[in-house]
Amino acid sequence: MNDVTGLYTIGQLAQRTGLQARTIRFWSDSGVVPPVRRSEGGYRLYDAEAVARLDLVLH
Repeated sequence: MNDVTGLYTIGQLAQRTGLQARTIRFWSDSGVVPPVRRSEGGYRLYDAEAVARLDLVLH
């Protein structure tokens, strides 16, 4: 998590949830867990709500 923005990269989100980045990308592309925004480099960025949504999807 970036301390300044409070956002997670897909890799950080994968580590936190125990899911593969590929799985998170699938749910993101499906619209279930959309990124909050994109970084300047085009990377998907997620917030704490995304963690909660992924936990819900897992259960």
